[in-house]
Amino acid sequence: MSNLENRGVRIGNELLTFVSKDETIRPLRDVIVVEPLPAHETLHTPGWKPIRGKVLATGPGCFPKLYDGRKGARTKSWDSKAFRPCDVRVGDMVELGGKEIGGFLHCTVRWGEREVVVCREEDVCGIIG
Repeated sequence: MSNLENRGVRIGNELLTFVSKDETIRPLRDVIVVEPLPAHETLHTPGWKPIRGKVLATGPGCFPKLYDGRKGARTKSWDSKAFRPCDVRVGDMVELGGKEIGGFLHCTVRWGEREVVVCREEDVCGIIG
């Protein structure tokens, strides 16, 4: 039986994407780029994914999807006519959540010397004031 067949195995979204530190990342839609902060000592165990970080770049926002019925009974979707701007700003400290499961599996990219997380604004569960 392989590891993938065992219960509880999580496959990550790690990318082999490298961006030079001289280059900039300009996210589109509601995508944000977060630099992970060190976890609290009690949470810093092998296999834990980032749960908190500083926003380095944000997209402008998006036209959210609308649906014609409840989940499971939908037959079509379309983009809303109302633009929803991104509420998260560069420099904000954000909580990505997922502490109870060891952090969510967001895409990671190597940007110069640091590893950053690429996720959506909807993945942010709170802004730390």
